[in-house]
Amino acid sequence: MRSAKRATTLAGVIVLGLGVIFGTQFFWWGYRSPQCGEKLCDTVNRKHFPFRHWQWSGILFLEGGFIPDPHYLWSETLTFSDPSTSLLSAKDSRYAIVDVNPFFDDSTSEILLLIQSQESTFEYSLAFPKHKGVQAILATPMPPPAMVFPYKHGLAVLTNFFGPAKGIYILPLPLRSGAALELIPANSAEFAVVAGAFRSVGQERTTKDQFCESRRKEFIAFYEKYYGACDGKSRMVSQVDNEFARFWLQD
Repeated sequence: MRSAKRATTLAGVIVLGLGVIFGTQFFWWGYRSPQCGEKLCDTVNRKHFPFRHWQWSGILFLEGGFIPDPHYLWSETLTFSDPSTSLLSAKDSRYAIVDVNPFFDDSTSEILLLIQSQESTFEYSLAFPKHKGVQAILATPMPPPAMVFPYKHGLAVLTNFFGPAKGIYILPLPLRSGAALELIPANSAEFAVVAGAFRSVGQERTTKDQFCESRRKEFIAFYEKYYGACDGKSRMVSQVDNEFARFWLQD
């Protein structure tokens, strides 16, 4: 009789424990947003799950503790080049990149493109290979790992993220929030076609300044492959191709 009660009690404890563990994956408490100090980030918010991941940061409690869910990393904001601004019809337009839950590297991880134009903010989800260690922002603050140039009746968003997520996203116009953009990988034929359109704007001053003065070697390599040398000096085609492959075709 007692053994039967013990078994029943033990089974109840096990069921309760499993219920608690399972339930914490769906228990959320309010919303959290990036505290980036920019109006651009105000529209981003995700549900706060106190126990969904419960992942240790590797840092002592006073300075780190468990990684919050959600957690964010964000870039600095960047204005658009003049050719892109003319398509947006707003001189004050700017953009930034935000990582959501990058340290978890799972289905909850997101990369967002935020655009502020004419006092409105637009949020786009940038698709990328999940569970592959992809991360857009490696340090905060840093310039956005993305450059934008016109493509047909929209914008091409050239991105170079850590991990296998280097390529172009096509952003149709007019702007609208909630859209998901698919990645065109840098090693694809479609990428070469879209990148070829860069030649029509590569000579424009603000475009050249953004790429060549960015001090980011990946964007300088792109500029020199699809338009010409930033410093005006001629280079061997093999040298340009090797530099491009180094930053765009290798993970």
